[in-house]
Amino acid sequence: SSGTMSMWQNIFAVKIEEMHVTDPWTLLEDDALQVQACKPGWKEFMPRRALGRFQCSQCFYNWSSAKVHIVFHMYHGPGWGTVWMRIFRQKCRRCPNSRLEDPQFSPDTVETILHNLVIKILQYFYKKPVQPSDLLEVVVDGPVTGPHDRAHCEACELGICNRSQRAPALDAWKPLMGEDKARMHSSKPWLAWRRKRGLKEATGTQRAQQAVFACCLQLCWQMKEKVLLKEGQLT
Repeated sequence: SSGTMSMWQNIFAVKIEEMHVTDPWTLLEDDALQVQACKPGWKEFMPRRALGRFQCSQCFYNWSSAKVHIVFHMYHGPGWGTVWMRIFRQKCRRCPNSRLEDPQFSPDTVETILHNLVIKILQYFYKKPVQPSDLLEVVVDGPVTGPHDRAHCEACELGICNRSQRAPALDAWKPLMGEDKARMHSSKPWLAWRRKRGLKEATGTQRAQQAVFACCLQLCWQMKEKVLLKEGQLT
């Protein structure tokens, strides 16, 4: 669910390798994960926002939201690590008995969120120094209008939307200046971050695999957006 879990896992594996995390890490989904309820030894990361797109499974109405919430719980064992992820859903406002629907995300949004996740892994478990500017902002790259529909948001029902506004300072987005502004508006902001850190580029084989994977995902996403824009349902 949630925009194909395999996409998240594949991009996460690439991020772990690119950012030189020495241990193998796995990313799994848990729809029952609770916010601010980590087990001993676990750490939590909750991005401030993400742009997601939804489709009702009953009437097929489409809508978008810039306030899709995601929570990650991370644990580092001896020589391995695991991350559990929960993506909070939304309901269709047109159907009287609507169901909670999973959002879909663009590949760029997934890449940015997972970049930030690996930054937090390096900070929490490998004692790497992290600055607020190391966290990339999830750019809202589509037209989103109107207030947040709290009545149909799973995170709002659980009181999570309000909680996320009181996140620690390190997770807060700050005004962008100079180099950071250019980096955030780059189509591939994580590459600028890697160059800034002096990290090695991926090998030729890795780049080819990533390019094919990203191209297919981006093509599917662009076709989806054209349909939504034509129907006038991307708001």
